[in-house]
Amino acid sequence: MSDETDSAMKEKSEHRFLNRIAEKSGNASAAPVLIVALGDSVTQGCAADGVMDPEHVYHNELKKMLEKRFPNSVFSVINAGCSGESLPGGVARLERDVLRHDPDLVIVGYGLNDACAGTADSASDFGALLSSMVKKIRESNGADVILLTPNMMITHDNPAVAEKWRKSVGLFIGKQTDGTLDAYAAEIRRADADVADVYAEWKRMENCRVDTTLLLSNGINHPNADMHRMAAEKIMEVVEGWK
Repeated sequence: MSDETDSAMKEKSEHRFLNRIAEKSGNASAAPVLIVALGDSVTQGCAADGVMDPEHVYHNELKKMLEKRFPNSVFSVINAGCSGESLPGGVARLERDVLRHDPDLVIVGYGLNDACAGTADSASDFGALLSSMVKKIRESNGADVILLTPNMMITHDNPAVAEKWRKSVGLFIGKQTDGTLDAYAAEIRRADADVADVYAEWKRMENCRVDTTLLLSNGINHPNADMHRMAAEKIMEVVEGWK
């Protein structure tokens, strides 16, 4: 461990995640530091239509970054992503797929499917449910929680869209361009938890005239490997800010 890391870990932190990193770094027989990533198809690791990419999914990229940053600790990640799921599904699975594992850090990534099934006006209901989930996680075991804002979705038709999704292209474009997904991202920022603001970075790129649709591996809503890595970097920024 570097001198900087060692110094940062000497004092007890208010964050369970950092305390567990310090514990494992100083005691090889301690349990590994446990992260659970709960979310939709992006968290599951879905890439191009029908293709999984577990190597480059953001939480695996995060694991590699953490291992480099804290080489004397050991990290385990449970992938609790579920393709096609929205936030109520995550709430229903919370006990089985998250809380029973007693995680040190929970990463929550929803909003894409919620926005597609909702409207800008219904985003507040999503926000209330998300806040209640965060509260339940904290009350269960004191785990740290990081919320991810979603990536952007398709803004124009493109050849990467699989034929079976072509009839839905207008829906996805509409939810991205009419402010609906913006509203859901805003609700995530309002929740009582630290936020890795992935959506803000996508919007910044769009404002710099980047064609963000070309960064979607399925042409609709699955970020490519580079953008998964960007999400991991945003999470690391949150973790580094805790020290």
